[in-house]
Amino acid sequence: MQFNTIGLTMKPLLVEHAEALLQLRLDNREYMSRYDPIRPEHYWTIETQRELLANGQLQYEQGIGYTFGMFTNDTGQLIGRIEMSGVSRGPFQNANIGYFVDTRHHGQGYATEAVRWCVQFAFREAGLHRLQAGVMTWNTPSSRVLEKSGFRREGLAERYLCINGKWEDHVLYAITSEEI
Repeated sequence: MQFNTIGLTMKPLLVEHAEALLQLRLDNREYMSRYDPIRPEHYWTIETQRELLANGQLQYEQGIGYTFGMFTNDTGQLIGRIEMSGVSRGPFQNANIGYFVDTRHHGQGYATEAVRWCVQFAFREAGLHRLQAGVMTWNTPSSRVLEKSGFRREGLAERYLCINGKWEDHVLYAITSEEI
């Protein structure tokens, strides 16, 4: 399954994308360290990336997680990853959304385009009712992406996630199917 947007082709990340994903992660490792948990050294191997992608494929098939690659329309290069994780079915029908874009492609609207596309996918294809995201208080660019994509600010979660060895406060955002 593949979906084209204005500047991106959004498609599920598969095991066959492991090398491209590993390279994307390695290229952005230092920059992303301030946004990510501390990763064990084996995380940065092709074997671990294949395992993560295989798990992602299984979750996609089961409707409990959706991981997509952001590929440029002009070159087909993998420049980002976006995931709807922690899918809760039943009366909640909710998922968490998280994303990153290669630093060489920042400021070009790709994250906003991908988030907007995922909102449509979540509500029209995946049958979800709500998407939520947590953004560190100092991450203004990511907050802008969510706000431009229709998410509303819900509040502050103190010491929400351990990022780069520190418990970080996060601003919580959400959007429901009635809001699109």
